[in-house]
Amino acid sequence: MVIENLENQKFNGAVLDGIQIMCRIFWGPDLESCRLMIKENLFKPFEIIFIKSDKNAAGPLDNINSIIKTFDSFQSLFEHLNECYVRLFVNNNEGIASPLYESCYEFENAPMMGEAALKMKKRFASKGLSMESRVHEPPDHLAIELEYLFFLLQDGYVGPDDNPAALFAAKTMLPWVMVFNQRLKIAADDCRFYFFASEILILLLRLISNKELLD
Repeated sequence: MVIENLENQKFNGAVLDGIQIMCRIFWGPDLESCRLMIKENLFKPFEIIFIKSDKNAAGPLDNINSIIKTFDSFQSLFEHLNECYVRLFVNNNEGIASPLYESCYEFENAPMMGEAALKMKKRFASKGLSMESRVHEPPDHLAIELEYLFFLLQDGYVGPDDNPAALFAAKTMLPWVMVFNQRLKIAADDCRFYFFASEILILLLRLISNKELLD
């Protein structure tokens, strides 16, 4: 039916939008994203995603929206998130407990630029893609892996068991993002925004891993 196909297209579009939103979140705060959080509903695509797929993300979404509502301007929200982002992911006197790089989760106290980074570099090369000219981060940064997932999904393809997007979400991203989430749960004491965002991301990755996008 035409109506059903339109609904499926809306759902698939929301998934792609959701990946882009998570990219923006984990690249770090910017004033435009904060304006959209205050003035509009930046996270609206996730309402479509989780209602359509019967996934209950009301908790993390409500928690993030509750945090946003405590700020009276996007400038004040930006300043808060920027301070949190730096402390959680960039510079902390006690060390970064939840780094944004897959390599750091390969083993206890693993350094950056490990095997995971090399694998991501090979994945980009195999697809004729390059991030080096515009992004000065290791290729296994969470936001870069999300951009690669977006690339794999952008045609809305859901195929057999070797579906590359589902495999990448399930085998590469989910294992380390789940550890990242648990570390954030402990580290993000007075800044829960990024912890709740990581919970939403896990639900999204599980959805893609289970190949629940529609034709």
